[in-house]
Amino acid sequence: MPLPTTKRHAKRHLMPFNIMRKYLLFLLATLLFSSVNAFDSKSINITRSLAYDAKKSGISPQIVKEIVRIFSWKIDFSRDLRRGDRFIIIGNKGAAPKAIIYNSGKKRVAVFSYVDKFGRLNYYAINGKTLYPSFLRNPVKYRRISSKFQRKRFHPILKTWLPHRAVDYAANKGSKVYASADGVVEKRKYIGALGNAIYLKHGANYVSVYAHLLRFARGLRVGKKVKKGQVIGLVGSTGRSTGSHLHYELRYKGKRKNPLTWHLPKQKRVPAPDLRRFQSQAREILRNFR
Repeated sequence: MPLPTTKRHAKRHLMPFNIMRKYLLFLLATLLFSSVNAFDSKSINITRSLAYDAKKSGISPQIVKEIVRIFSWKIDFSRDLRRGDRFIIIGNKGAAPKAIIYNSGKKRVAVFSYVDKFGRLNYYAINGKTLYPSFLRNPVKYRRISSKFQRKRFHPILKTWLPHRAVDYAANKGSKVYASADGVVEKRKYIGALGNAIYLKHGANYVSVYAHLLRFARGLRVGKKVKKGQVIGLVGSTGRSTGSHLHYELRYKGKRKNPLTWHLPKQKRVPAPDLRRFQSQAREILRNFR
């Protein structure tokens, strides 16, 4: 037969619970610290190139490919890498890296793995966002689309049927043209039929092209980094053109895609309920691996 519960009896039961709660929180923190310390780490110290130095350090080509995919949004691998730069790969052997850190002088770019509820692994900065941004669907304020992406179009000047793998936005002369995403200026010059044209490289796989420009934005040059929404030029009609418009191309792995229908990259975030835990783990990793 159970004993009757008294206030004194209840108090005696509450005290161990409070002690147990504190112990569990301490244990959780200890496990987190221990799990971070338990990770292996390997470094790629740049002396010649990422590929060469990664091979020298015993880093697999798959990891190198992942580094390029993730960090190309923040690093121009053909221009930014310097002797003495270092990539730190943190994790357990045979598993996807838990974190990857790039150190270059005072600059540091770090990403940390997170697996969503569908089991998909991706890498996020400590703010809980992917390094890749969302793209603008339309890089200019336009009056109408004068020519869509199509396999055959009757060319108004050449008077023949040709592919048109771009979108033409009819807009007022001098209208601002915006970078569709963060990127690096790959080309900025007069290119035959395209007239004044800009090529922006976005990450490892994307290139956007802006043609028939009246002129380029002041200070824009090859190798310069631009931000999404930054003004890069003005609408014009240079090159082979019948009127003021922006000729806009989107290329993925070298192939032209329809900018109006292509599934553009969209920045992802760690879900709010998991963000605090994710950031706590990320900070612990940064404290232990510099």
